[in-house]
Amino acid sequence: MTTDFSTPQRQNFRGILVIFLMDLAKRIKQNIYAFLPLLSSNIRENYWQFIVIGLVLLLILQLLYSYKSYLNFKFHIENDRFFLRHGVFKFTDVDIAFDRIQNININQNLIQQMLNVVGFEIETAGQGKAEITIKALSREDAVELKRILLKHKADQVKGDEKTKSASSQSVKPETLFHLNLKRLLKVGISSNYLKGLGLVFAFFATLYQYIEDILSNFYDVDVDETYLNQIPETVGYVAGFIIFIITAAFLVTIATSVIKYFELKITKSNNEFEVDYGLFKRVNQVIKKNKTQVFEIEQNPIKDFFGIKNIFISQASSEELNKKKKIGIVGVTDDEIKIMFQSLFNLPFDQNFVVVKSSKRLMIRLMLRYSILSIGIGLGLFFWQNLVVSIIVFSILTAIFSYVAFKTVKKSHVGVNESLMKINSGSIHTNMKYIGTHKIQSLALKRNWFQQHNQHADLIIYTASGSERVSYLKYNEALKMINYLNYKVESSQLSWI
Repeated sequence: MTTDFSTPQRQNFRGILVIFLMDLAKRIKQNIYAFLPLLSSNIRENYWQFIVIGLVLLLILQLLYSYKSYLNFKFHIENDRFFLRHGVFKFTDVDIAFDRIQNININQNLIQQMLNVVGFEIETAGQGKAEITIKALSREDAVELKRILLKHKADQVKGDEKTKSASSQSVKPETLFHLNLKRLLKVGISSNYLKGLGLVFAFFATLYQYIEDILSNFYDVDVDETYLNQIPETVGYVAGFIIFIITAAFLVTIATSVIKYFELKITKSNNEFEVDYGLFKRVNQVIKKNKTQVFEIEQNPIKDFFGIKNIFISQASSEELNKKKKIGIVGVTDDEIKIMFQSLFNLPFDQNFVVVKSSKRLMIRLMLRYSILSIGIGLGLFFWQNLVVSIIVFSILTAIFSYVAFKTVKKSHVGVNESLMKINSGSIHTNMKYIGTHKIQSLALKRNWFQQHNQHADLIIYTASGSERVSYLKYNEALKMINYLNYKVESSQLSWI
């Protein structure tokens, strides 16, 4: 039975539990520090009754709040407009014209999967994030509502009646890419495991207090004193622990990639691409050809060995996009990149560019920053350990940072041709960003006192998804490039969105 969206509708009845659990998780995350006193055994032993009563009351209040939020959340469609009324103590009315709708995402986190509902997000022109979020709809209702909301916009794009007649026929979406488990494991192996290393260290740092408390109370062992007095006997243990930490970080990184991008699939319909992925949180995103601003390719030596790369798509937004907000397509081959690139730009992937490279003076800027970090770590080790350890670590860090700075300068350049701009950056990882010249909104040259003195400048490129910077170009070369790009922007007949 088709839902009549012309009459006010509530979310799926399971939405009460979805709202409650999602709001509860949000409250816990926001107020996690309020639970720190519970780490004290004295507080737990003497006040546990009050703690339990307080937690029960908070849960009841949260459930009542979620129920009231569910009752007051009503939406409907009328005269090609989407209306929403929501609130608990204060009501908010939202009115969105269909032609303002830019994107619709259907997502499904773990809670929604357990309750067999989906989340529904509406993004509008001028909004950097979803303006409307419906937390619980049946998948059938979500798909039908998406079809209705986008139908009006699709009709506008169709053009004349002949095109309308052809487009009105059902077109089966074409699957362009499906990430299998083997390639997904390669993505995890080639990902930056430093993030996983940080998660593992944070985990064990959190557990340290508990471990020390258990050993002290039950075995009467002073952890600090034991290790200080038995350093020779613990060398093997420390080495084994370090190996365990690195291995755990490696496995955490692989698991994170598998969970996030599980069953990643791209389907194409006309000029739009749908990206669907996720194990615990199923995400559905739409890549619109006209809304795409930056096409980014990420690679590193391990990815090169496996023959895969990652793509990140930046679409028009009212705020600067970070990596989390970009649409990621991981584990793609060169042939798949060419297909995506040609579909979005109507150009072959292999392009010739006039290239301007960053000056070697950029290395001085980078080494100044890295030196401050190295000196800070070295001084810390000097006071914590001794001079020898401090010098050894400082020397190792200096060598590493020097290599990273050298690779950064070597890879940093910008290229232009008749239709595209290409920005290259990175050190060990390499990022190549492609921007259509008609997508550029403005350009700027920024120069600090030293750059003015030595005739250099940073080039800043502004698009509808944020800004890109190319550091330490020779001023005359950067000026020629900015004049050429301004000419291309002003003379182009193509729209940026």
